[in-house]
Amino acid sequence: MTGLILVAPGMFLILLVLVFPLLYTTYLSVHEFDYLKLGDFCGVRNYVKLLSNPEIMQSIIRTIFLSIVGVAISMTFGLLLAMWVDARRGLYSYIIQIVGLIPWVTSMVVGALLWKWILDTDLGLFNFILKLVGLEPMNFFKTGNIAMATLIFVVSWRTTGYSMVMILAGLKGIPLELIEAGRIDGANQWQILRNIILPLIKTPMLVSSIVIVLSNFNNVVVPMTLTGGGPANATNVVSLELYKQGFVYYSFGSASTLSVIMFIINIIFIILYLRMVKFNI
Repeated sequence: MTGLILVAPGMFLILLVLVFPLLYTTYLSVHEFDYLKLGDFCGVRNYVKLLSNPEIMQSIIRTIFLSIVGVAISMTFGLLLAMWVDARRGLYSYIIQIVGLIPWVTSMVVGALLWKWILDTDLGLFNFILKLVGLEPMNFFKTGNIAMATLIFVVSWRTTGYSMVMILAGLKGIPLELIEAGRIDGANQWQILRNIILPLIKTPMLVSSIVIVLSNFNNVVVPMTLTGGGPANATNVVSLELYKQGFVYYSFGSASTLSVIMFIINIIFIILYLRMVKFNI
């Protein structure tokens, strides 16, 4: 009884902010609910309507593409930076790690606004430098492909420092004797990386990659701040579409349905993560 009393406040908070909203959102997803007026039970009609909507499906595909490309860029540059930092010692190494983590710990709104101002066509710092060297300014939000590439760049910039620190922790745990043994056996740097280093750091790489994928998939702040889903919905990711359904179109039934769909996709990512980590440990 004492144990139950001690954990009761924490369990109450979990039920209040996690379990109850989840159950209530699931309840709303099977009802007509527009303009804050709860209507009749509609079953899976909301799910069928959303999944048959080409724009919704495009936003889901767009988000998966953003998540996969973003994590690939973050992990690649994170690995390169981690190996570079691992070869350094002393204060210089700590400064690089701190600088690399700044984008991750910085507010997403602040980071996205900074890049939006830097890349602005008329007043941005980047185009100002281009004009100084005699080049034409670039519009990073003019076409859909360029805007999506810009969004992927900003998202990857934010998460590269996190992957660097996670991979660096794995590199610090590799016994130096294994690398020295590889060199004695005649292995070059590429062979050491492929056959010794990468197999020993696959767990921290996997953990950081799943965290980054979930962060990118559920990120609504950066797309909303940087591009607003434009131009012509080219960067309209599923989290931004969820926001629009609820707070622009006031279709809270559709927003609840899309929330449940996103929740299911997140669960799939988490199950995949748990199975892969269990397999690799």
